[in-house]
Amino acid sequence: MNNTLAKMKIGILCGGWSDERSVSLNSGNSVYDSLIDNGYDAYIFDFKVNEFEILSNFLSSNKIDLVFNLIHGTGGEDGSVQKLLDDIGVNYVGSDSKSSELSFSKIRTKDVWLKNGLNTPNYLDPESLDAYLRCVATDIDPLLNSDKYSNFFDSSHKFVLKPDCSGSSVGIKIYNNYADLFCEYMRNFDGNHKTRPINHFLEAYVDGFEYTTPIINDIVFPVIKIETKREFYDYQAKYIDDDTSFTFPEFKPDLLKKIESTCLKAFKVLGCKGWGRVDFFIDKDNEISLIEINTIPGMTDHSLVPMSASHINISYIELIEKILSP
Repeated sequence: MNNTLAKMKIGILCGGWSDERSVSLNSGNSVYDSLIDNGYDAYIFDFKVNEFEILSNFLSSNKIDLVFNLIHGTGGEDGSVQKLLDDIGVNYVGSDSKSSELSFSKIRTKDVWLKNGLNTPNYLDPESLDAYLRCVATDIDPLLNSDKYSNFFDSSHKFVLKPDCSGSSVGIKIYNNYADLFCEYMRNFDGNHKTRPINHFLEAYVDGFEYTTPIINDIVFPVIKIETKREFYDYQAKYIDDDTSFTFPEFKPDLLKKIESTCLKAFKVLGCKGWGRVDFFIDKDNEISLIEINTIPGMTDHSLVPMSASHINISYIELIEKILSP
């Protein structure tokens, strides 16, 4: 038992109100059960409604010293809960409200990475994507000669449409070619209105393998290679399929060093701290393409962060103690 943590009342926030609520409840209950089983003074709270007074009452009535926020998605990872905790004046682990809000937006994250010399797939933001497709749909030419568009569409033969702010691969769709993308847009286009999901951007497809690595207190944990029989690592592959493969590849020392330094830099330039997970691809030329940051990854006993920790003989409760004791 960690002597410092043993003196604290630890509050676990979970649930929330996003489409990742069920995953969050599983994470929260897994951590809570482990803390209780190991003698810690822990309290769990299903924070269902974004109201300051509800959260404040839970924290004050239980005299919580430290919060472990495990609310995934909107509310938990976008800085909202962190702002409430700052206003209440209760300590919590993980990224603060500013870095959480920044990293929750995939587009803003990519912009920061690019400004800091980090590689991430080329993309079109929602406004640029809509403007381009509207021009094509209405036979307007000016934008079609723009290097912005020609460079993007020349860079990939497949495209990934994804929401700017969402997790668990919700709302992602892959188009095998530009024609499929345009045809779907035209089906939803009547000349004045479009039903394409708002706040979705188009990203160039990376032809390579998907990887993820946790970062805990500035230490890069073992890299996990993810392989699925589905088109990509979607919600089904994450939480339902039993044939998704998770392995720990052995990289050559120079490539491993590059991966670790790239992921740590990707985490830090966003202002993230404490713990999180970096998702990325590696192509046949060993080029690393950063995809996104998860500031509050899953923490069930079969989630990726505990899986990575277990690979270096760190038990589930030891992992929790490390996260709670930066």
